[in-house]
Amino acid sequence: MRLTPSDRKGIALLVALGAMVLILIITTVAMYVVTRGLTISRGQKAYQSAFEACEGGLELGLAEVDRAFLAGVEPDTNAMAIGRFKVRVLPEPLFASAADGAVLKFSRGYFGIGHGMSRGGVNFYYRILSESEGTGGERVVIEVQQKKRIM
Repeated sequence: MRLTPSDRKGIALLVALGAMVLILIITTVAMYVVTRGLTISRGQKAYQSAFEACEGGLELGLAEVDRAFLAGVEPDTNAMAIGRFKVRVLPEPLFASAADGAVLKFSRGYFGIGHGMSRGGVNFYYRILSESEGTGGERVVIEVQQKKRIM
């Protein structure tokens, strides 16, 4: 069976339509991948910003513990806005414990025989909690423990 020139025109039309459908599918997949990547990177950026705001609150909490420790008072709770994030800082004392000193016996050192360089004291432990929450629902919580020592 031989194809006439008019039949060949129909095959060319089918090949052209098939190529266009293939190009449309490739374009749609490429647009989906790019859009999805942008959404993921936007979420990562928002989370990183929330984390950095939380770290800023943590630094303020450490400074508050230092201030309260030197003043001999309880540390204050703080709430503030850092950029578009609400940050709460909750420093609180946990407990105090006696810190034993070490004495070097039967040795020679700068202070002489039987003397060591460290003495006992008191360790004060604090818990510092920092929470940041963004307008888009991003939420990060960091908790640290800090030790202060009186010799």
